Amino acid sequence: MFYRKNIPAPALLIIAAALLLATAGCGKKTELAQAGGKDVPGVTVPAELTEIPRVVTATGAIRADKTIMVSTRMMGWVRRIHVQEGQTVAKGDLLVSIDDTDLLAKKAQAEAGLVEARAVLANADKMAARFEKLYADKSVSKQQLDDVLTGRDRAAAGVGMAEAGLAEVRGHLTYLNVTSPVNGTVSRQMVEEGDMATPGMPLISLESAGAMKVVAYLGEKDVSSVHIGDPVTVEVTSLDDATFLAPLDNIVPASNPGSRTYDIEIILADPDPRLKSGMFARVTIPVGMRPAVLVPTTAVITRGQLTGVWIVHEDGTAHLRWVRPGRPFGDALEILSGLSGTETVVLSAEQPLVEGDRVVN
Repeated sequence: MFYRKNIPAPALLIIAAALLLATAGCGKKTELAQAGGKDVPGVTVPAELTEIPRVVTATGAIRADKTIMVSTRMMGWVRRIHVQEGQTVAKGDLLVSIDDTDLLAKKAQAEAGLVEARAVLANADKMAARFEKLYADKSVSKQQLDDVLTGRDRAAAGVGMAEAGLAEVRGHLTYLNVTSPVNGTVSRQMVEEGDMATPGMPLISLESAGAMKVVAYLGEKDVSSVHIGDPVTVEVTSLDDATFLAPLDNIVPASNPGSRTYDIEIILADPDPRLKSGMFARVTIPVGMRPAVLVPTTAVITRGQLTGVWIVHEDGTAHLRWVRPGRPFGDALEILSGLSGTETVVLSAEQPLVEGDRVVN
């Protein structure tokens, strides 16, 4: 028989609390034991420790192989724009017309000056012929003949100057009708009718037809790892099945001052017709090999933002291991951390696994 003998009340409370904790702990162990421990048929495979390509990644955009800013050499009002943005043009097609009123007036003056110069030359030729005959008859002196011949030469030079002036005006008139230098597409219209055009001022932006290129930006720590001719994979993420393989065509040796990145260029000689200038592109370039742990994609489970795999210990029990995933490689996924490559993972199971289940083949 138990006799309570001078046991203080605080000690009784401590004993009661200890009994409650012990009871709770026994209940939890029982619950965990009941949670797992069953045999579950499944398929297991070993994680693979292998070598995979090491790649550097750059982002950029699709551009036309050639972008041309069309301008004029003359100043004048834009009289008419003959094209619209997005329009396809051929080499020689008229793009912009500049007002030619002033030049037409100068052309008329130059033509009149040429007529006058030719008349003066015709008169000088007659004078020279007459004086040559007189000099032969010893009717004029050699000095008089030389003066007349010099006058004729000056008249001939005047004709040449008038012809050159007219040719210059005609050349300027051709600059007022701005034509396309290539086959391509109008990408941007930079003036409106009535604007004042000045020499060198861009009027129309053209993108050449045919090949397109990718201009991407590579960090300074990676630029020394790549070389012209390296195989490059270009992925245009906005399009379905838009992945292209091409060699690296150019590395610009000077960095962009603001971003400290280097431009690299990849030519797409036979581009997908869906590609448009300005589309985002992701570029990957292999630069050697590196070790990696791969597991089949079907072995990977996700719970919210977490990624994990079921691994099987030597005793056959399954345990969930949270991992950090990397890039996919075909039907496998790279595991950056959480696995060493020596584990056995569950590829599939006939029913959902819980901690402690035994996976049987």
